[in-house]
Amino acid sequence: MSEITSYIQSLDLPQAPTRGAETDAPPADFTDAHQAVTIGSQMAEFSSTVPQSIRPAISNALLLGQLAADKATAGNSDPAAYFEAFNGVMKKIGWQVTASGLTQQSLSDSNAALHTAIIPIVTAIFGPGAAASSIIMAVLKGLQSVDQDAPWITVFQKKSTKVRSANFGLSYVDGGAGGGATLKAAYFALQASHNLTQVLLFKFISSDGIMKSGQCQMSLSPETIITTEDVLQQKVGPFIVENIKNISI
Repeated sequence: MSEITSYIQSLDLPQAPTRGAETDAPPADFTDAHQAVTIGSQMAEFSSTVPQSIRPAISNALLLGQLAADKATAGNSDPAAYFEAFNGVMKKIGWQVTASGLTQQSLSDSNAALHTAIIPIVTAIFGPGAAASSIIMAVLKGLQSVDQDAPWITVFQKKSTKVRSANFGLSYVDGGAGGGATLKAAYFALQASHNLTQVLLFKFISSDGIMKSGQCQMSLSPETIITTEDVLQQKVGPFIVENIKNISI
């Protein structure tokens, strides 16, 4: 048994969901086309260069990082602690991680909705080429017309929000060397003076909210995918249907 496998098996996660309507829903459908999914509090977009066969393993790894970070930082409202825990898990399960710390953002429009305010940041991190055809960027730009009761956005809102704060990530996954993968992610933390519901539609009015952002680049070798895909499926299996949904716009 590899060290990574042992580590994954030993991770402490939140209590698994009980059976119900959400856990009985159909699982996400992974294709070999350009597509996007929600993974808990993260939206992840796969370019057409990412083989369909490795998309579930990548999604399960990102879900594991979130669940372990949620458990490790329960009761800690510092978003930096959450992202540090998340990145720490990803490193230990074989991902090569380069991350920046969270920095506070000054907004040019004090009346901007969050989904509009983060577009320039996400564009810079994804890169102009990826951003130009990005599904996630299309979601951000057209969020007002998106069905707020759609399963994927319901999951994202629920998993990213904690009363008066929210942590979430937006990721772009590309194919890597030899059948691996690379990932560029923008991470955001929002603190508000009142309870949050629809986090992406939150509007900054006066000093009503503080937004911090950070970025991360990760790479994953095909060897790590092969080593970890089965144990990841076993570890996060009870959480998959509730947390991973296809994004449709």
